[in-house]
Amino acid sequence: MINDQPHFDHSGVKHLEEIRTAGFPMPSVNQIELHPLCQQRPIVSYCREHNIVVQAYCPLIRGKMDHPTITEIASKYGRDPAQILIRWSLQKGFVPLPKSATPSRIHSNTKVYDFELKEEDIAALDALDRGKNGAISWNPVDVD
Repeated sequence: MINDQPHFDHSGVKHLEEIRTAGFPMPSVNQIELHPLCQQRPIVSYCREHNIVVQAYCPLIRGKMDHPTITEIASKYGRDPAQILIRWSLQKGFVPLPKSATPSRIHSNTKVYDFELKEEDIAALDALDRGKNGAISWNPVDVD
């Protein structure tokens, strides 16, 4: 807990509304699957409206970073696709949680603060959104 506010993993709008209407403290952080293919815009919007930090898990799409748009943008910036996806998350205001057990990848994932993606590249990545169909892990946000 942060400041006596709970942290919830995978909470969708319905679940967050249930918490709010029940009179419980709203979470300070909501961890959801989030990457260009699965942007979960309704939840992100709700969190922003209620000052809830959005923590992005699977920001590297579990290594499935070979989409042509991602690789073209990576090539344009002279970066690897993982760096592009982490930078996209940061510029969108998310807190990405990249996962790797490989020291060289962990190091590479930290090299994202010395460049910014241009607006047109953010827009190109935003256009990849496939909603729920873009999820790569079980996504409980629609579960009752």
